[in-house]
Amino acid sequence: MRYLLTIIGLICLMACSKEETTRTAETTGSELRPVAFKEAYTVQPTRSSAKFTATAGIPVGQSMGVYAYLHNTDTRDYLTDSPNFMWNQKATRQEDTEPFTYEPLKYWPNDENSKLSFIAYFPYCNGVENDGTDEDIESTGVTPRLTNSGTGLPTFDFTVKNAIGDQVDFLVSDVLPNMPKTRDTDDDPGLPFNDLTITDRVPFLFKHMTAKVEFRIVADAEIRKDIVSFHLTTLSVSNLYKSGRLTPLYNKDTGVTSFNWSNQATKHNYNIKTYEPQLLLPQTIGDDVMLSLEYEITFKSDGTTYKYDIYGNPVAQDEYKYSNAPTIQLNQMKLTSTDLPLTEWLPNHHYVYTIRLRANRIDFTGQVVEWGEYVDIEGIEIKDE
Repeated sequence: MRYLLTIIGLICLMACSKEETTRTAETTGSELRPVAFKEAYTVQPTRSSAKFTATAGIPVGQSMGVYAYLHNTDTRDYLTDSPNFMWNQKATRQEDTEPFTYEPLKYWPNDENSKLSFIAYFPYCNGVENDGTDEDIESTGVTPRLTNSGTGLPTFDFTVKNAIGDQVDFLVSDVLPNMPKTRDTDDDPGLPFNDLTITDRVPFLFKHMTAKVEFRIVADAEIRKDIVSFHLTTLSVSNLYKSGRLTPLYNKDTGVTSFNWSNQATKHNYNIKTYEPQLLLPQTIGDDVMLSLEYEITFKSDGTTYKYDIYGNPVAQDEYKYSNAPTIQLNQMKLTSTDLPLTEWLPNHHYVYTIRLRANRIDFTGQVVEWGEYVDIEGIEIKDE
C-alpha cells in the first residue's frame, strides 16, 4: 500500500475589539473623530475580490475584541507598552450597513505626534486568565492572557472543542501600527485624519489561527462502476493535541505579523465525518497520531465469485462484500508530487486528506489550493451510507 496526501492552503480573516481601562485621546470642536471599525478583509486587500462585508466575516450580533495602544513613536513603543487606549474592547457587529459599535466611544488623537496601534481577535471573550470572569471562556475556548496592567501584544490560550459543530473559528488580525498616518493637502493642511475615510477605518486583516483539516474518500472509475454500496463504520484520528498558547509577533523592519503556537497539550481522539472539515490545533504530527478507518464495500460480481447451494454446488454470486480496517501513521502520509511526509499542521492552512480506493490498494493523494477555492479531486466521491 503506498501513501500520498492531500493539502489545501487557506487564507481568511476577521476583526475584534474590547474594553479600555485608562484614557481617551483628547479632541475638540470640528476635529472630533471617533475611532470606528467598519470593514475587514479575507485576504490581502490588493486582490479585487478580497473585500467582504462585515456580516460575511463576523455575523450580526457577534463581537470581536480590540487592543489599541496610544503612543508617541519617539518615546513609547506599542510592542512594550500597555494597551492604554483600548484593552480587550468589545465591539459588536450591527446591521449589514452599520459599523461595529462599542462604548465608551474613543476618538482619534489630535496631536500628529500621537499614534494608535491595533490588534484584534474573534470571537470576543470577556474572561482573562485567573481573573474569575470566565463565562465566555467555556463557550469560545479562547482565553485572553494580557491583563489590563500588562504590556506588549496580547497572547491567547485556546482549546479546540471536541464536536465539529461546536468548534470555533479563532481569528487574530495583523498588527496595524502607527495610525493615523498624516498626509497634508492644500485643501486640508495639518490634520492627521486624511488617510482615514468615513467608510474605511481601521482595516483589520484577519487570519485563521486553527488548521482546517478534512478527509475525503473517492473511488476510481476502475472500481466505481462495480460498487453497489459503500459503508464507512469508523474514521478517526487519535492522539491529537487540542489546546495551546498563541503568541502574535510583529517585525517592525518588515511590517509582518507572525503567529506562534506553543504549550500544546491535552491529547484527544477525533471522530471524523468525511467532507466535513474540522478546525483543529496547529501542531507537529507525532508518531503516535494514527488514522483509523473501517469500511465495507458491496461489489457487483463478475461471475467468478461463488456461493454454494445446500447440495454443495457452486452458484455464481450477483454481489460480494469486501471489508477492510487499516490503521495508518498520519505523519507518514506524503504530499503529492513530493517524497516528503507531512509532519506539521500550520495555522491558516487547509489540509485535505484524500483516501483513494482502487482495485487492489488504498492510495493517499493530495493537492494544495487557496482557502475557499474549489477542490476538484479526480475520481468519484463516496460518502457514508
